[in-house]
Amino acid sequence: MSVDRRITMKTFAIKSTDRAPSVLELMGEIEDGYVVRIVRHRDDWDDVSEEFMTRELFDTCVRTGYIYEMSA
Repeated sequence: MSVDRRITMKTFAIKSTDRAPSVLELMGEIEDGYVVRIVRHRDDWDDVSEEFMTRELFDTCVRTGYIYEMSA
């Protein structure tokens, strides 16, 4: 799996009821989707994971407002 690091890393807020929103960071693009880092903020620590997300799922999340790009 080769990751294309040429895409500009973007940060998205994940819709949540928590006070501190979780974020999704685009790390790279591959053939069928994206490598993303998800950071869930907890009271005393951050839960960080790197995952593969299909392009279709990513587009659906943006279209429905589940994730939205954060201002720079």
